[in-house]
Amino acid sequence: MTKSIVTSLVVAASVLCWLTCGPSLRAEPIAGADSSESASASTEQSQELNDAVARFKERDVPGTLRRLKDAVKKDPNLPPAHVILAQLFAQVNSAPDVRTALEQAVNESPNDPEAYVLMGDIALRDRRITEAMMLYQKADSLMPGFTSSTKRKDILQPRVLSGLAAVDEAREKWSEARKRLEAWLKLDPKSSQAMQRLARCLFQQKDAAGALEKLKDAAKVDSNLLTPEAILAQLYEQAGDRENAKKWMAKALAAAPKDHNTHFVAGQWALETSQFDEAQKQAAEALQCDPKSLRAKVLCGIVALFQKDYPAAERYFEAAHLQAPREFAPSNDLALALIEQKDDAKKNRALQYAESNVQQYQQSPRAAEAAATYGWVLYKLGRLDDAERALNAAVSGGSSNTDTAYYLARVAVERGRDSQAKQLLESALKNNAPFSMRPEAEKLLEQLKK
Repeated sequence: MTKSIVTSLVVAASVLCWLTCGPSLRAEPIAGADSSESASASTEQSQELNDAVARFKERDVPGTLRRLKDAVKKDPNLPPAHVILAQLFAQVNSAPDVRTALEQAVNESPNDPEAYVLMGDIALRDRRITEAMMLYQKADSLMPGFTSSTKRKDILQPRVLSGLAAVDEAREKWSEARKRLEAWLKLDPKSSQAMQRLARCLFQQKDAAGALEKLKDAAKVDSNLLTPEAILAQLYEQAGDRENAKKWMAKALAAAPKDHNTHFVAGQWALETSQFDEAQKQAAEALQCDPKSLRAKVLCGIVALFQKDYPAAERYFEAAHLQAPREFAPSNDLALALIEQKDDAKKNRALQYAESNVQQYQQSPRAAEAAATYGWVLYKLGRLDDAERALNAAVSGGSSNTDTAYYLARVAVERGRDSQAKQLLESALKNNAPFSMRPEAEKLLEQLKK
């Protein structure tokens, strides 16, 4: 299983990212990692704001700023003009301009906390924990004297607490984080994110029962959240307690037998823990619960790859590709399923998909993985020189996952470089992450050691 597939499944599963890295930080809008309401929100979009957006679309930054300043003068619930400008830059993914605008906001409005909060969000997202802490602390120190807008203050206070709690979580200071989150809940008793993060703190403090209670409270507030028992199972898995993880995943399935998300997460967990029959069962149940689910189709296909049922993998990936032709994962893994079959027509289709992805994604983060798949397809077609070039390109492009290492080991064996092949295989097999060619890698390494 390729690295990007694992990543895409984790994202698609709606598994709360705070389970491993704290709260997620959205780039658009940059204000508000938790609340859907931005501190920059105004009850009505003024003509000045509309004009500012129009000028921004025309790349007239000075004109945009002038209109934003006009809007701010008329509406006390708006943040400083440079803060709004930073949000506009965030919407077009211009990170350097975001930071410049926020620095200007601090310079012009040093007693307004919002720019500090936003810079703290950015620092936290980039894992610059100490910097984030100092920025949130600065914002916190400004809150008592911030009286220009009650509405903005009501929105900013929970965000400051969220940021400070995230710093504590990153440093595993669970008691301190718990206090911040409880204070957040006093301000916003219906914040499901605060409840979920508090549950994690309680779990880390050996209070699993309290954690489950908070997760259930969060589910009452937001019915779209993952089944509480499933989240608790994930917490146990991350803590290295497989027995309790299995117990609570079973309870999650019993509590929500018709829930697509629960079956999907159970299937993903089973796959990642090498319980392939259970993974197949839960993936199929997820697809039955929601026959249109793209992620369930992909998961079914991945499980089939692990089970070496390549025709089944082909069917699932084909269906996923037809449903989402612009998605990388279905077409990439469809190539892997096709190349393992004996039919020459299917092998040719595998080459077409692999070549297309290499061309389409050469300037994207998917480039290395696309090159790795292309190299494997070329290897299976007997084009050893081309395969080695593609796989070396994958490694130079940053693809150092287990699949690529195995592919390169196969090429090294063909070249008579057994020592290199051993090193590659040993490195790949030290990684506990699941990959579909693990049995083949183990067998090849055993042969090379004789």
